[in-house]
Amino acid sequence: MLKLLVFVLALMPTLSVSNTITVLINHDDGGKKSQRHLKRFLNVLKQKGCDAIPYQNTAQPAQLLFDPTPRSIALKDHPDYQLIAIAKTLDNDTYIKGAIVVKASIGIKDLNSLKGYWFAFINKHSWPGYMLPSKLLNDVNINEENSHFYFVGNYIGSAAALGHQDVQVAIIAHPLATRWADLNDYSIVAVTEAVETGGWWIHKNISSSIRQQCTRALTQLNRSEHKVVPAWIDGFKKVNDKGQ
Repeated sequence: MLKLLVFVLALMPTLSVSNTITVLINHDDGGKKSQRHLKRFLNVLKQKGCDAIPYQNTAQPAQLLFDPTPRSIALKDHPDYQLIAIAKTLDNDTYIKGAIVVKASIGIKDLNSLKGYWFAFINKHSWPGYMLPSKLLNDVNINEENSHFYFVGNYIGSAAALGHQDVQVAIIAHPLATRWADLNDYSIVAVTEAVETGGWWIHKNISSSIRQQCTRALTQLNRSEHKVVPAWIDGFKKVNDKGQ
């Protein structure tokens, strides 16, 4: 009996550690990358009931993953994961568009006039920040061969590059572009088609209790608490029974 008690006590630290969950954030579409912002985000999750730590062990998959990729596409990339929270835009939508933006003072109204200009994109893997806008540009024969494509990593950086005249065209997520346009003398030249937003995925081997706790924590976040994800995200909504 004594040996059994010693064995159980020895297991207790391991059991407590198992309540933590490793977190990995995909920054293809922007978001703050600093350790300070990540630590603050994880502290907020913990306060809300989801005990999360940074993902570091590359030998094992991350247990909780943020992916901005449109969710129906990400589903194919994450067969071992379950979508638990969908990103909502600043317009309270679960679809996102990209916008091609210039300074209003230059008077450009159509895409054809932008050939040869400097463009600030987000990342080549960003849907609203590169893939969708570059398709619009390619349709009017604007590409890296005849224009200058510059990648800044996030939407605030793209807008700042336009404001400082480092570039002449900024690619900005549409919900942000509409809010920043009047304040900064910006003009939206074109808007892309909409694609699904991404969201939070949890590994299927995670217990239902931890999944529920983390889903609750993620859907309770306010905008000031999740700066590690793209700036156009207002919050997250719980996935319903149909996966939407």
